[in-house]
Amino acid sequence: MTAMAEPAPASLASLLPGRVHTRREHVWGTVVSLDVRDADAPEHAVDAAWESVRAELHRIDAVYSTFRDDSVVSRLRRGGQHLVADDVAEVVDRCLEARRLTEGSFDPWCAPGGFDPSGLVKGWAADRCADIVRMHGLRSFTLDAGGDLACRGAASPDHAGWPIGISHPDDPMQVAAVVEVVDAAIATSGFSQRGEHVLDPGSGGAARGARQATVIGPDGALADALATGLMVAGVDGARWFSALPGWSAYVVDGGLTTAWGPAFETSMPEGAKER
Repeated sequence: MTAMAEPAPASLASLLPGRVHTRREHVWGTVVSLDVRDADAPEHAVDAAWESVRAELHRIDAVYSTFRDDSVVSRLRRGGQHLVADDVAEVVDRCLEARRLTEGSFDPWCAPGGFDPSGLVKGWAADRCADIVRMHGLRSFTLDAGGDLACRGAASPDHAGWPIGISHPDDPMQVAAVVEVVDAAIATSGFSQRGEHVLDPGSGGAARGARQATVIGPDGALADALATGLMVAGVDGARWFSALPGWSAYVVDGGLTTAWGPAFETSMPEGAKER
């Protein structure tokens, strides 16, 4: 995977009372972290889950990194045909699905150097690792894969899910909006930390549709890809986004913020308008 640092949504659960188990790993050129809020979770259960997650993180890096010449994706970029990891075909299929749903606004085949699924793999990996944590018996946690969050269970008895802050495009240390994420994924793409790294597949230049886009929905891979697609399409992406029931988006274009979907139905962020 490529080194990435997007303007990341952040769990605000650390501001709530209660014990939290936290684990972190440096991988993919970023930091992946696990915050567990199960009230009765023993330390050894968290450790066991985290060891399994760490192993999967490094396996994913070995398969999907575009910085490693020996990775499967690097070999595909050089014209190789053999998919030696069972899930590569799955990722390719998910990329095709995302390209279709976004009407080409997300297209990893248009990346410089050839196929690069990095705009989908982080969210896909977050969901895979969340499934591993669940298999270890933990129920209330967030898995943050370099800014792509998989949220499971609830942060506290007073919350249905997890309060997540969406960073401000002009200042990643400031929170522009807060949403409650319930058993879902949230991903943000923007220019504030990495510059104009999102390319428009149509023009080949930097995306001009939005300055920042955040997507909330039931699937981490698609959340990641849709956020990238909305950077290209901007608010015009509502045309294809509205065909996805249960999904929400928060798009910043210049000084205008637009939000739509069920995550924003009860309370609109200050300064935002709904489509």
